[in-house]
Amino acid sequence: MGILAFVTFELAPFTPGGIGRVLHNMLLSMSDEDRNRSLVILVDADGATDGFAELFPGVGLVRVDTARHEPGSQARTLGAHVAPQTVYGHSPHHWRSVAVQQALAEAATRHAFDYVEFPDWGGLGFATIQEQRLRRFLDDAVIAVRLHNAHRGLLQAEARAISRSDLNLADIERKCLRDCDVVVGQLRPFADMTREIFALDAVDWERRLVIHTPPVLLDGREPARETIPPASNQSIRFTSKVQPVKRPDLFVRGVAGFMRRDSGYTGSAAFNAHAFEPDYRRYIDSLIPSDLRPRFDAAANPGDRQRQAMIAASTVVVPSDIESFCLAAYEASLLGARVVLNGANPAFGPDTPWIDGENCVKFDGTALGLTNALERILSPSLHLRPLQPPTDPWPWENPSPVTARDAATREPLVSVVIPHFNLGAYLAETIRSVLDLSYDNLEIVVVDDASTDEHSRFMIGQLRRKEDPRLKVVALECNRGLANARNVGVAHAAGDYILTLDADDLLHPGFLSLAVDALERNPEHDFVVPQAGYFREADEIPLPGEPSNFIDYAIFTGEAVIAGLTENRFSTATAVFRKTLLQRFPYREELRAYEDWDLYLRLSQADVRCLVTTGVYFYYRRRAESMIARCEADTRTRPMLVHDMMRGGAAGSLHDRGRFLAICAAATAESEARQFKEQYQTVRLPESRFMRGALKAHGYWTRLPASVRLIAGGSVLLAWRGARGVVRIWYRLRHGFPRRSWPRLARTL
Repeated sequence: MGILAFVTFELAPFTPGGIGRVLHNMLLSMSDEDRNRSLVILVDADGATDGFAELFPGVGLVRVDTARHEPGSQARTLGAHVAPQTVYGHSPHHWRSVAVQQALAEAATRHAFDYVEFPDWGGLGFATIQEQRLRRFLDDAVIAVRLHNAHRGLLQAEARAISRSDLNLADIERKCLRDCDVVVGQLRPFADMTREIFALDAVDWERRLVIHTPPVLLDGREPARETIPPASNQSIRFTSKVQPVKRPDLFVRGVAGFMRRDSGYTGSAAFNAHAFEPDYRRYIDSLIPSDLRPRFDAAANPGDRQRQAMIAASTVVVPSDIESFCLAAYEASLLGARVVLNGANPAFGPDTPWIDGENCVKFDGTALGLTNALERILSPSLHLRPLQPPTDPWPWENPSPVTARDAATREPLVSVVIPHFNLGAYLAETIRSVLDLSYDNLEIVVVDDASTDEHSRFMIGQLRRKEDPRLKVVALECNRGLANARNVGVAHAAGDYILTLDADDLLHPGFLSLAVDALERNPEHDFVVPQAGYFREADEIPLPGEPSNFIDYAIFTGEAVIAGLTENRFSTATAVFRKTLLQRFPYREELRAYEDWDLYLRLSQADVRCLVTTGVYFYYRRRAESMIARCEADTRTRPMLVHDMMRGGAAGSLHDRGRFLAICAAATAESEARQFKEQYQTVRLPESRFMRGALKAHGYWTRLPASVRLIAGGSVLLAWRGARGVVRIWYRLRHGFPRRSWPRLARTL
C-alpha cells in the first residue's frame, strides 16, 4: 500500500491552531496499518518537534522551510527553470506551494503515494495539483483538500486591510479546490457555504465531495456521561482564539448583559484563549464595563489538563460566525460543560449534530440573543446531555471516483500564431525557437501587420517564398493592430490547438508537448499558462538547474478571478488554447493595449478553466520600445487603458460593468502614487549613499587610461562569455540536445 501524506502548517501539540489539532486526532485515531504508512509534511512551523516519534509511532515527518528552498534541484526535476522566491512577493503562499511540490517530488523518489491531503487555508496544494494535472505527478495518488476555513472565507467574515497578497491567495485557494480530486468537508453546511463563497459548480463539487467528521479526543480524560447541572457561580468561558471571526466582542457584550440582568448570578467570565494580536486584545478588554472588569478573567490560559478541568466545570460560549467544525465546542460538550452556540454559524446549524435544548443552547448571533441564551442555559429546569460526535469512514478508504487521466494517445495539429510588425530583427530567432520544440505536428502562421521597416519586409518576403505547407504567411494590406493580427492568425489556423507567440519571444523546447498532452488528458480545461522569464538576448536564458536567473519574471495563477481585476495574474499573451476557445472569444480589436488581459478577464467571467506550469516555459524579450513597456512606463496612459479594457468586456451586464469603475479609479490612484514615488526618488537619488558610492567608483574608472579600460572591460566580457559557454555546453550534453523539426527550414533562417 502507498503512503498517506498530510501537508500542514500546524500540528498539535507542537504548534497552536485547530488545523493541527484535527491532524493530531486523526493520526492517533487511525489504525496501526494506516499510521505506519503516514507521512506528515510540516511547512514553516516554528519550534521543535521533539517527541514526535513517541507521540505518533510509525508516522514519518518531513519539515519544509520554504525560505531556504533552492529551486535549482526542482528545475532539474521538472526540466524547466523555476523562479526564485524573491519574485513571489505578490503571493508568498504560491511560493510555499512550489517548495511543497518539490518536497513531495523528493519523497516520491522513495515512496509511492496513495493519498495526499492539503488544508484549504494557504493554497499549499496549488503547485502539486497543477503538476498532477499537467504531467501526472505522483501517478495515481488521490489529492484531497480538507475544508478548515480558507483565507477567502476569513476575508468574508472579518474586516482587515486587504492587500494584493490576500487577493492572490484567495485565487490559489479557489484553484486548489477546483482542481483537486477530492474535497473533504467536515460538515455538510460548511462545505456548501464554501462552494458558494468560491462560486464553484455545484454538480462538479458534489461529485468530488466527501464528508468526514474528524475524531474528537480528550487529553487524559474519559468523556463525561452527563452534562453538569447549572449553578449561580458557574464560570462562563470563551475558549477560541481572540480574533475577529471568533467574535470575542460578542462574548463580552452578551455576558456583560447577562451579568447586569441576573443579579443572582455570581460567577465570572474567562478567556481561555490565545491572543496573537495585542491591539485587538486591548480592544476587546476595552469593551468590558468598568464595574464588571473584576469579574472578567483575561489571563486564564493554563496547560491542557488544567484547562480541560476548568472547562468541564463551566458554561462554554462559542460565539464565532464561521467554523468548519469547531473542535473546541465538541471537546467542551464531551467534557460535560454546558455549551452555548451561535446558531447562525453553519457549523452549528440544523444539519449538524448540535440540537438546541438537547446537547446545547443556540442563539441568533446577536448580543441580546446571547444574553437570553445564557439566562436559559443557567436555568435549573434545562437538562442537557453530552454530544456524541458522528463517525465517518476515512476519506482515503472511500474517496469519490477520480476521473481517469491516462496518457494522451494522439498528437493533434497545433498552429503557432505569430503576429509580426517591424520585428524582423527577432523573427528568425523566434521561428527557430518554434522549430526546436519537441512537438512535431505543428504549423506556423505568421501574420505580418503591414510592417514598414526594410529588414522586416525582407524577412516576410523570404518566408513567403518558402515552399512548405506547414508554414503560412499572411500579409495584411494595412496595419490593423495586434488584436486583429491574432484573430486573423486564428482564422487561418488549421490546428486543433493554438499557441500564440509574439515575433520577438522564445519558448522552452518542451512546453508544447507538455501543454497538449495535459489538455488531451483534461478535457474540462481549455488552455495552459506558462510562467514567464524576461531576457534581453537569447544567451541570457538560464538552462534548467543552472545557478543563474532571468533578469525578471512574471508569475501567474491562471484563474485569477479576484486578483486579475487589479493586475494581470492570468497569463502573458503566450499560452496554448483550444482553437474553439479563441473562436468563441476573439481578441477585442478596438483596444489600444491589454488585449490579452481583456481576453483572460472575459474567460474568467465565463468560468473557463486552465492549467498553470510551475516551471518557466515562456521567455519574454524585454525591449524598451515594446508596446506594453511604453504603456506601463506612462503613468498617465495606463489608467485610461485599464478603463478602456474594463468598460467593454469584463462583465456581462451594464450594471456589473459599472462596478468595475471602482477598480479603474483604484488604477488611477495607483498610477498617481507611482508617479509621485518616482519623482520623489529622482529628487532623492543623488543624496543616497549607494549613488554617491557608484559615482565615486565611476570617477576612479574614468581616470584610468582608455587602453586599460578597453583591455579590462574586454577581458571581463570574454571571461564571462567563455565560462557561460562551457556551462551551457555541459548542460546541453547532460540533458540532451533539443530535437529539431524541419531541419531544412531551420538552416535557411
